[in-house]
Amino acid sequence: MKKKIFVATFLCFILIPGLTSAFTYNSKEFKHVITQLDMQGHADHDLSTCSIKKIYYDEVVEMLNGGKSEPEIIQSYVDEYGQAALRTPGGGTSGWIAWGMPAAGFGIGTVIVGVWIRKLTLKKAEVNVEAKAGWDSEIEKEIASKTFDDERRKLF
Repeated sequence: MKKKIFVATFLCFILIPGLTSAFTYNSKEFKHVITQLDMQGHADHDLSTCSIKKIYYDEVVEMLNGGKSEPEIIQSYVDEYGQAALRTPGGGTSGWIAWGMPAAGFGIGTVIVGVWIRKLTLKKAEVNVEAKAGWDSEIEKEIASKTFDDERRKLF
């Protein structure tokens, strides 16, 4: 009988700490969750100097120790902050929108710059046409042309 009690006690001392071990910053599950979170732009900061990152780390450890799974933790942050909570957008509809917005912004910006440059070149062309049509007579044009040639010869 004493042998059974001794074995049971020994197993309790060995098994209970392993079964009730808490998640820490070094846990595989913790690291997997943290690598997916952007932490409001603080994900690349140093933990020792960033209070926001420390808060996120503590929250994730608390959720893991509370029994939440990795997908539940990620979803809770997405529910709270939207796709901005993740370093890379998810694969759902809002994720595709988040991936497409930069490309759409670049495309729209390119079109706007192209239209603006085209307006400028058309405006220059109109000014050149008006300048060419500005001579009242052919004699004035010849005099101006000779004057320009003389000035060019003086400089070069």
